[in-house]
Amino acid sequence: MTKRERVYRAIAHKEADRVPKGELYIDPSLANSLLKKDYPLDYFHFQRDIEVRELLGIDMINLGDWPTEELGEDEEGNKIYRSNYREEYIFNDKSKHIIKPGLMNIEDAENYPIPDITKCSGKLIKRFAEETDLFVFAQIGGPISMINEMLGMEDYMIYTMTNTKEIRILAEKIMEYEIAKAKLFIDNGANAILIADDMAYNTSTFLPLHIMDEVAFPYYKIAVEEIKKHKDVPVFLHTDGNINNVLGKITDCGFDGLQSLQPSAGMEIEQVKKDFGKDLCLMGNIDLDYVMTFGSVQEVEETIKRTIDIAAPGGGFILSTCNILVDVIPPENALAMYNTAHNYGIYTR
Repeated sequence: MTKRERVYRAIAHKEADRVPKGELYIDPSLANSLLKKDYPLDYFHFQRDIEVRELLGIDMINLGDWPTEELGEDEEGNKIYRSNYREEYIFNDKSKHIIKPGLMNIEDAENYPIPDITKCSGKLIKRFAEETDLFVFAQIGGPISMINEMLGMEDYMIYTMTNTKEIRILAEKIMEYEIAKAKLFIDNGANAILIADDMAYNTSTFLPLHIMDEVAFPYYKIAVEEIKKHKDVPVFLHTDGNINNVLGKITDCGFDGLQSLQPSAGMEIEQVKKDFGKDLCLMGNIDLDYVMTFGSVQEVEETIKRTIDIAAPGGGFILSTCNILVDVIPPENALAMYNTAHNYGIYTR
């Protein structure tokens, strides 16, 4: 069975030959440690990203296209960039700090220009789709994270309460662009679309539900409908945090799958599988707060086996961490996770 067939069967809630495996991203430093090579630490590197997935037996890759313009440097030598959403920021290889929001006055939301889709090429998606057998997820943004990034989180959260109308106007413009990206990615060979839109803390959603009903859920539904109207590909949602109270709303938006299921935020995969496993393909749930980062190899192996026992029967499950393979994960733990999944996650055993 091919990698793509394996993932497609999971999304269709069918058992394959083995449980499909994958990550939204693998940190370049960790990839080099695993491969014992010194590939460039570029965000994407074709050969590095293929080799590390071959080593781990991974079935998929998640790619995107985030155009930026380099504007110069600040006094400390940090590079200054402008994103396609118009915010200007400093990035020091570890964190992003906004120095000028994408919109200076929220009252001017009507005049905010839709980001320029011609700056996106889809070439990376096309190359992986044509030159590898990996199942290709293509990532776009959502109405929470993208506006949050362009305005700054504090201002965004205040404006959702004080200027809800203007946030909705921005959401419409941003999602018109993100949907256009999704269509471009599909035309370049993407097998599925992933909308990445963090909406929750470890205890609950950032925003009250009545605000989410205005600034988030309607735009997810439109995005899923428009993407599938273009081509009927699977559409997943990624969000960290505790989203137990909105799982029904997420399902109602038409998503085919959900990635993260952060266990340290109270996302119990056994209960989620029971309540929503018929509607959503579940992806993730392997803990990054302790198990993968500080746990022993034995703890990793036990966690993988237990998660497979709970979530894999009947299909509808893709094994991954609850976010990405971060650089602080010991290489032996990453190997233990994926070797155990490969050997234990066989449906015919």
